[in-house]
This record gives sequence, C-alpha cells and structure tokens, in this order.
Amino acid sequence: MKKLIATGVAAAALAAAPAWADFPADNPITFVIPYSPGGGFDTIVRQFAPAMGEAMGATVVPENISGAGGTRGAQSVFRADPDGYTIGIFNIPGFTVNEVLGRDQGFDLSEVSWIANLAIARYAVAVPADSEINSVEELCAGDDPVKFSDTGATSTASVTTRIAMSIIGCDIIDVTGYSGSNDAMIAVISGEVDATIKPISSLARYLDGSGSGDLKLILTLSSDELVEGVATAADIGYPELANFTLARVIGGPPGMPAELVTVLEDGLRAAGESEAVTSWAAGAGVDLEFMGAADTTAMMNELSTFYQQYADIVAVEQ
Repeated sequence: MKKLIATGVAAAALAAAPAWADFPADNPITFVIPYSPGGGFDTIVRQFAPAMGEAMGATVVPENISGAGGTRGAQSVFRADPDGYTIGIFNIPGFTVNEVLGRDQGFDLSEVSWIANLAIARYAVAVPADSEINSVEELCAGDDPVKFSDTGATSTASVTTRIAMSIIGCDIIDVTGYSGSNDAMIAVISGEVDATIKPISSLARYLDGSGSGDLKLILTLSSDELVEGVATAADIGYPELANFTLARVIGGPPGMPAELVTVLEDGLRAAGESEAVTSWAAGAGVDLEFMGAADTTAMMNELSTFYQQYADIVAVEQ
C-alpha cells in the first residue's frame, strides 16, 4: 500500500509540473521577424538564431511575417501560446511612438514578455564633408530653417529629428519622401538638404576613414564619445538626446513564466557572446549591447515615459 501511495504522489507531481520544465523539447522555436528579408531586423535575427539554437540544444527558425508596418508580425508573437516556442524582434522605438500616439497596433507593449535586448544603434547628425559647419550651433544659426532628409514622417529617424531639434530649439523642415536611408544621405551630399540624422552604422559608408568621405558628423546623440573629435549630446548640454536609439528588442507572448523567460534570455546571451555573432557584428559595425529581461523591461517603460512627453510634436506631423 505504501508503494502505491508513493507512486501516486509521484504521478501527481509529474502531472503538476509546469509546461516549461522540459523546454526546449523537440519543437522548433519560431523567431518572428516583422519585416521582409534583407533589412536590419532580418539580418540580426538570422545571425543570432543558429547560435541561440546551438547554445540551447534546440532548432531556432527565423520566420518573416511582414505587413502593416511590422505590426502583423508583432501581433503573431503577441497572440501565440506563452510556451516559449514563439518569440520575435520588435521595432523599438517605432512601436513605442505608435502607442504613445494612441494607434491600435493589435498588441499592448506593456503586456509583452520582454526577454532581452541584443543591440543598440545610436544616431548622429551629418552634413556634407566640405561644409563649413562643424557644430549643431552653427547649423542652426542661420536665418532659414535647416532642411533635414528622411524617408517618411512616421520613420524613427524622422521622429528623432523633429523631437531632437525641438529640444535644441532649432528651426527645421523635415523633407520626407526619400525611398530609403541611403537616398536620404545622398540628398545631403548632393546639396538637396542641409543635414540628416541617421544611425552611425548607416552613415559609416560615407564617412572619412570608413567610407567615401562625403559626409562628416557634427554631433552624436549619445552620452559618451563614440567618434573621436565629434561632440556628444552631453557635451552640448542636452543629455536627454541619448534616449534616441534603435533597439533590437526581443519579446514573447504575455504571460510567459519567469523561468521560461530566463531560459530564453540565457540562450540569447550565449548567442551574443559566440564567436560567430561577435565576428559578424564587428565586421558589420553593429553595436551589440545585451540586456537581460529585467533591464529590457525597465528600458521599455522608460522609453514610453520619455516619448509621451513629445506626443504633441510627433502628432502634429502625422
């Protein structure tokens, strides 16, 4: 009788074991990319996925689910079972800005199970290399508004430009409609516009030393010096400009058990430290900046509060 009771207790304990206890099992982990193949989000996921799979002893499969400005893919992650087998990369601050403006994206960022942040791209202000302008103060000192180039009014670069220049007190015209960031940068080189704000990694192809030398930086939106001799946001008295970044944030469906989030966090951390990923990042100019679940969640909350202050500036331009 004692043996039967013991067996019964063991069976009951097994039945009550959490679903994540045997994760990852034989099922592949789907890593959703909310855009078409070839872009920055796609590239970083496809670099991390095999390294993550190797670290976890699992199969990690990137899946492109594009449409509706990235929200279709994010919705698929948000609506998935919180079993760890569906995660995705989120467009931050793009989705943050949409939420601040009250747009229905089909998901609530505050309910996403944030797992990690993989990398952060920081912005800089660029002008033609042969320009006599060497600072933002000089750029904004003229009688006419400064013309900046962007793809569209809802792009993260455009939102960054309008808010950042408003904080500085610089009168601008944000010229949108360029088909891509590259065309927006070429517009500066050709003299169609005065300046542009883009990620430093994108601008690198046109900078002296790393590219063609057609552009030069006059300000980095950062707290620390990122490019030798180039002023930072902190240097000019506007440290809050360092909040403008492009984050590569990974999330899962609402309600994921904390233990399961930790398993995925550890897998992504190991991938980010792997030789394959670090070598790729160094060659591609990608700034890996890993944050665990707790720090990523805190960052997301801080960004929401930060952008909420400038909702009226962004909304006027929509």
